[in-house]
Amino acid sequence: MHRTEFPRTLARLAALVAVVMVVPLTACSTTGDPDGGSSGSTDSGGAPGAGSPGSQPPGPPVTQGPVVEVETVADGMTIPWDVVRDPDGVIVTGERGSGTLYAIREGGERSTVEADFGEVYDRGESGLMGMALAEDFVTSREVYTCHSSAEAADNRVTAWTATGDWSALESPRVLVDGILLADRGLHSGCRILVHPDGTLYVGTGDAFTGPAPQDLGVLSGKILHITRDGEPADDTIGDSPVLTYGHRNVQGLALRPDSDQIVAAEHGPDVDDEVNLVLAGSNYGWDPNSGGRYDQDVPMTDTRDFPDAVEASWRSGDPTLAPGGIAFLDDPAWGEWDGALAVAMLKTSQIVLMTLSEDGTSVTATAAILRGERGRLRSITPEPGGSLLVTTSNGGGTDKVLRVRPAAG
Repeated sequence: MHRTEFPRTLARLAALVAVVMVVPLTACSTTGDPDGGSSGSTDSGGAPGAGSPGSQPPGPPVTQGPVVEVETVADGMTIPWDVVRDPDGVIVTGERGSGTLYAIREGGERSTVEADFGEVYDRGESGLMGMALAEDFVTSREVYTCHSSAEAADNRVTAWTATGDWSALESPRVLVDGILLADRGLHSGCRILVHPDGTLYVGTGDAFTGPAPQDLGVLSGKILHITRDGEPADDTIGDSPVLTYGHRNVQGLALRPDSDQIVAAEHGPDVDDEVNLVLAGSNYGWDPNSGGRYDQDVPMTDTRDFPDAVEASWRSGDPTLAPGGIAFLDDPAWGEWDGALAVAMLKTSQIVLMTLSEDGTSVTATAAILRGERGRLRSITPEPGGSLLVTTSNGGGTDKVLRVRPAAG
């Protein structure tokens, strides 16, 4: 068994346990994807989770952001969860439910990328999720994916080799398996960030399982840090791949340019979505465990039970916005927002730009672009020249890959 693999029987048992968790209806995740899933945040407001002991107030109000131009790169898809761009300009994205991968070339020519995922478990928020290219992709052609496996009843990270023409992903190597998969597919994560040093960061969800976020023996409700061979990186906890714990459902990961700061975004319950500075070995204070049951009527960052829990750099308060992918703007064309964090929002159908403090522990200004214009927004990937590739998440074959750039002049 690979060092980062957890016994599959335990993963299956925990997944079955997740099915029978009793949750107050008012705390259930009710913001639905068109395919029957949920965003992780809820449409309804309310007190549960609010007033986290010792927590800072919600972030600054969201103002109108810069004017942008939007181009449709591809359409006719259903929930393309993530998107990458190779050095030759080929754009690759995958549909969460079907597990189908597409390569999109200049001019909109689209072809299918064959990949043997087995049977993809596509209930709720699960399916084909995060994608990333290796730092040395030009020479290695290595691609990373995270998907939900119906056969193994888990979420897993796999390394592949892309053919030169993007006709297929070949030679799969499982880097991490045994990430819990809930029967209803709730809270699966699963974002991948490739660091310039070649290591991978993986954000996971808590699989709607009460004990998972605070249990260092499972990989769910965590941020993992592994080498490209699947071994724990040198800053993880013990000999496991766990870098941080106490998370609810990590949806975004990004490296701040010209720094070593890694930032994560995750869904709150019915209040308090968060953006967090990732600090190795730290607890982020989410603990829905109530005698083995899943209880969301707790603070997102519980500093009463966990005094050392890391406070969020930004939190939504009430209502939630449902963050998805995140990316830093890194081009002077963005003007005063150059260097800001861009956060795709599902429930509120916008991208929120956030100016972080120098140390990354707070947000000083926020602004919105694409507010209410394109529906639910899932993923953001920066391109050379300052533009952003953005996927929509509206379902029913209506989804698109968009290119968003600052308006000229």
